[in-house]
Amino acid sequence: MVSLREARRDKGWSQTAAVSRLRELADAGRVAVASAASLKTQLSRWENGTVPEEPYRTLLAELYERDLADLGIDVTPHWERGHEVPDLLVEIRDELRAIRALLEARHDDRAPARTGSGRAP
Repeated sequence: MVSLREARRDKGWSQTAAVSRLRELADAGRVAVASAASLKTQLSRWENGTVPEEPYRTLLAELYERDLADLGIDVTPHWERGHEVPDLLVEIRDELRAIRALLEARHDDRAPARTGSGRAP
C-alpha cells in the first residue's frame, strides 16, 4: 500500500501535473469535476487523509493505476466503521432507537382492537 502522495511522486508528478492529468481523465470520461484550482486544494486534502468522494475515487485509481485499497483509500461506508463514530453519536443513535421503540409501542397500545368482522368494537 502507498499513500496518494507516494503514488503521485512515484509518477514524478507535481500536484499541478497530477491535477492536469486528473482533469484529462475526467474530460475523456465525460465526468464533471471541480476547477483545476479547486482540484489542487482537494488533492492536497486527499493526500493528507481526507477520503475522496466519487467520482474522484475512481479517477484517482485510474490516474495512479492502482486499486483504491492500494492507495490507502478506505471506501467502507461510515456506518460500517463503528470504531470511527464518536461516542456521543453512538449514545444519540441508541437514544433515538429507544425513543422510536417507545413510540411504536405507544402506537400499538392505542390501535383499536379488531374483531372478526374487521371493525373495532
